[in-house]
Amino acid sequence: MDINFAFDSKKTREGLTATLAIHEPRFLGKKATFTIEHVVKVNDRRPVNDSKVLFKHKFTVDSKRERVVKIPQRILDKHLYTYTGQEIRIRCFGKLTVNDKLIFEDSSVQEDLPTKALKKPSVSRNAQELIEPKDVFSLIKNFRAIPIGSKLAFIGLMLIALPVMALNTYVGIHDQMSPESATWVYSHYDSDGDPTSPFLYSLVGSGGIGFAIWLAMRKKLRNYMTFRFRSLPGKIDPKAEYLVSDLIQGKSRADLKDVTLRIVACNLEKGQYVRGTGSTRRTISFSEPSRGVLLYSKTVALIPKSRKSVWSSSDGRVENHFQDSFSFEPMFKILYPPNQVSSTHGLFVHWEVQLLLDDFVDQELVGSPQRFRRGDFFQS
Repeated sequence: MDINFAFDSKKTREGLTATLAIHEPRFLGKKATFTIEHVVKVNDRRPVNDSKVLFKHKFTVDSKRERVVKIPQRILDKHLYTYTGQEIRIRCFGKLTVNDKLIFEDSSVQEDLPTKALKKPSVSRNAQELIEPKDVFSLIKNFRAIPIGSKLAFIGLMLIALPVMALNTYVGIHDQMSPESATWVYSHYDSDGDPTSPFLYSLVGSGGIGFAIWLAMRKKLRNYMTFRFRSLPGKIDPKAEYLVSDLIQGKSRADLKDVTLRIVACNLEKGQYVRGTGSTRRTISFSEPSRGVLLYSKTVALIPKSRKSVWSSSDGRVENHFQDSFSFEPMFKILYPPNQVSSTHGLFVHWEVQLLLDDFVDQELVGSPQRFRRGDFFQS
């Protein structure tokens, strides 16, 4: 098939160019399309990939059989780069397609967009443990420290969870033991006609219900204190120093012992994959941390509880115990810049402030990645 194209590596004010060559006589008069595509491929046996067209040029193949297409500078300004991670691969390429209805399919070729290699230092730290540390706490101490409204909500959620899970499991047992015509909820067959286990599906459903309610219960347990961002600059300068005490503020209803405050960052590899078949087929989204960076960490022996007045005691203010400065610069040096196709696919930048405790549920504040300039990740 005599159809190809080549990128011109010399950049002009108008952007990169691509020379399209179509010498096949049977393609004369056919409709053709040249596109620049941004693609995320998921490393899974049943992946859900995603792509986005950044540029499109349509034309009709004529006797010249060659043409030069100028790619707008806005495409190059995106600082596109390829990425290969544990969960996803990201590419940006040009694709030349000729619509050939005579053979009932399109003829196409593709070539990677010429981009500079982006290499970051190797990282030995476990990103999963850094971003999602193990949370061990005393349920009794934590429950005693939350306000009465949160106590009632916690008990209410628990009273809802147990009977709902029990009822769902009972339905699964009933449907497992009953003929297909007498089942209540769970069928003995999926939409493809393959046999299934109603009891097994009810257990999965009960587990999902229980997990969702437990997350809501944990949220109530966090009400033993307030913890929030105080102020953030519009755009973060990699070279600047920031005071932790200017970043956060909080107060607690109980004495906090052996408190560790950390500021951490990582890349998130996001994508989707498919599991199940027939009626149980579902699309699962994932968000896996990679390349974790510890920007700040300090442990304080005691932060006393706040008094009746909201800010009456300076010792009870969380921020007053963390008067140190820190910089975001290590994050720009180690992490890859955002490289996403959609909200569900691509490489993202994530950062958060963590307050880690032994007796109580840990606190976290997730920062906005919009405060980082994408170009700073290339210059560091």
